Amino acid sequence: MKVYLTNKETAEQVLLLGENKGHYTFTKTVLLGVMGGIYIALAALGNLIANFTIGGGAGKFVGATVFPTGLMLVVLVGGSLFTGDCLGLLAFTKGKVEKTTYVRNLGAVWLGNFLGSIFIAYTTYLAGNYSSSDFSTYVVGVAQHKVHLTFIEAVASGFLCNILVAIAVWFALAAKDLAGKILAIWFPIMLFILGGFQHVVANMYYVSMGKILMSSSYSLTEMGIHLLAVTLGNFISGALFLPLIYKKLYMND
Repeated sequence: MKVYLTNKETAEQVLLLGENKGHYTFTKTVLLGVMGGIYIALAALGNLIANFTIGGGAGKFVGATVFPTGLMLVVLVGGSLFTGDCLGLLAFTKGKVEKTTYVRNLGAVWLGNFLGSIFIAYTTYLAGNYSSSDFSTYVVGVAQHKVHLTFIEAVASGFLCNILVAIAVWFALAAKDLAGKILAIWFPIMLFILGGFQHVVANMYYVSMGKILMSSSYSLTEMGIHLLAVTLGNFISGALFLPLIYKKLYMND
């Protein structure tokens, strides 16, 4: 028995997913976004801990193997991410979803992701996860590095990130069993972390945490510009680059 879908069948599943999400209410979309933000923020914390405690290349590699847990939980337990929901543009181009519905849902899931990420940032702060001054300094440094990327750097890095994150969601839809879906998610996400690319939902946590730990590290305006740039980069690859190419390849008949 075949345990995975063909490329064309997978593209059709992506189309169906986008169509189904087009029928979600605003409240449901926000709540799914909150859960997605929570899972990614917790995965991002795990990535930080691995990098800090192990250090060097080994720490980066271990952190990269831990982080995919976030998307596994989103896909397999229930949640939504702006990065993955960008793929819904495919449903719009095929006339399955209205433009206003697509835009509304993307905005709703982005909002939910932001709320979930901030919730975990503040809750882990209250829980004492950053009580070590060395660790808190390290976290602030990571956040500062991200915020101080130029606008073009953040857009380009966001573009590269969502080639891998969106395709991990696409890849997971190709698998028919749980193990296949886990492996489909694991490797592309691990690659995005090793590449140091920018994921808007993970960065919602990183930069919020940096701001909580050191309010003077950067301004709210700088945070907003950074998240805007990464959102734009994630959107270009996840909504335009991947869906339109695969639509041409597998759905143009």
